[in-house]
Amino acid sequence: MSDDSLMVEARKFEKNLLNFFWRQGVPYSEGEDLVQETYLRLWKYRGEYKPSAKLSTFLFLMARQVRLDALRRETRREAREERWGKDQPSSANPPFDGRDDVRRAVGRLSDPLRETVELAVFQDLPYAEVGKILGIPVGTVKSRMSNALKKLKEYFDDERS
Repeated sequence: MSDDSLMVEARKFEKNLLNFFWRQGVPYSEGEDLVQETYLRLWKYRGEYKPSAKLSTFLFLMARQVRLDALRRETRREAREERWGKDQPSSANPPFDGRDDVRRAVGRLSDPLRETVELAVFQDLPYAEVGKILGIPVGTVKSRMSNALKKLKEYFDDERS
């Protein structure tokens, strides 16, 4: 696969990547920036991609790393602000508008559970691919999904009470 065709094929995942970041609690405008960072990283590591593997797996692996890097930058920024006494609201919390109960409930999950749900449910990736992207065994993906579903059920049961 040529470099140009790789990038053209990757652009087909733009909405999926944007949704991935959004469901991780990233505001839409920042998500657009992270999608672009993901494409830049894909370009940088295009030689590592093996055409026998699914491009979506490779792309979401990079997107996850871009998100983790953004979280590290945010943590360092918050530490600097705390040290200098500048309190500003964090953009790390998911934006809630009260209309989407599922999105709100998924946003309350821990990062590992939320990532797993995002990839397995919202991106409709098989557990084996989710495991490759997250760097965990398939059994761990299954247990995280089970834990996430239990937590989501608890959240909805609490809301009904």
